[in-house]
Amino acid sequence: MLNWLLRLLRHPRDAVPKPAVSTPVRVTHDDKLITVDDGAGAAVSVAWSDIGNISVLTTDAGPFEADLFWIMTDRDGRQSLVVPMGADGEPALLKSMQARLAGFDNMAVVEAMSSTSNAVFQIWPAAGLV
Repeated sequence: MLNWLLRLLRHPRDAVPKPAVSTPVRVTHDDKLITVDDGAGAAVSVAWSDIGNISVLTTDAGPFEADLFWIMTDRDGRQSLVVPMGADGEPALLKSMQARLAGFDNMAVVEAMSSTSNAVFQIWPAAGLV
């Protein structure tokens, strides 16, 4: 009822939206492949069946720069996909990883999302399964 008064009294800095971190990176996936397009015309794909490791790299660069990156490496360790948080398609990829990968460590994801420092979090295979 008094929302108009609260809006009037709110400090101007509270009304300024925080800038979102944007990235040109786009990630797509289907039943067979995960593909990352860097936004400049280069695309890299890895088959789901070839994924051997998933980790999350966090940095202290946030909040105005990307500071969380999904690192998906093939079983041989020769090819990696890097997906910054906020990339187009990243939320759908996370849901697919949770559904497809037995032992996906959701608690490690929560810890990574809470990190504000330079760190690496083992997501899959879960640390106890390595």
